[in-house]
Amino acid sequence: MRAASDVVMIAVMAAIGLLTGLLFFPNPAWAALGLAVGVALGLAMARYRVRPAIGPAVAGGALVGAWIGREIVRALCLPGSCTTVEVAGSAFTAIGSMVGIGLVVALVVRSFDEYREGGGPPQG
Repeated sequence: MRAASDVVMIAVMAAIGLLTGLLFFPNPAWAALGLAVGVALGLAMARYRVRPAIGPAVAGGALVGAWIGREIVRALCLPGSCTTVEVAGSAFTAIGSMVGIGLVVALVVRSFDEYREGGGPPQG
């Protein structure tokens, strides 16, 4: 672990997991499961040395994508009639937003690294 930054990343991932559990299933058991999954993801990210700015950004984006997909399906269906479609809509939009945000974050981080390695903007 890289000490403080890993602890912060684990805490943020735990909060995202807790929020996911509460947002999708307002039940203490699901909130605890979301918290446990968030902590596990945070520990895995710390173990594989994921930058603290990348992991939570991608996980938060996936959470927002899942929520948007669920709300779109809820707007189109009668209450309680499309549970399977809600789950599928949430999963597809979560995966799509996770991939999209992951690509953007990876490209931004790479460009920042190249900028730092180059010594700043060209003089002239």
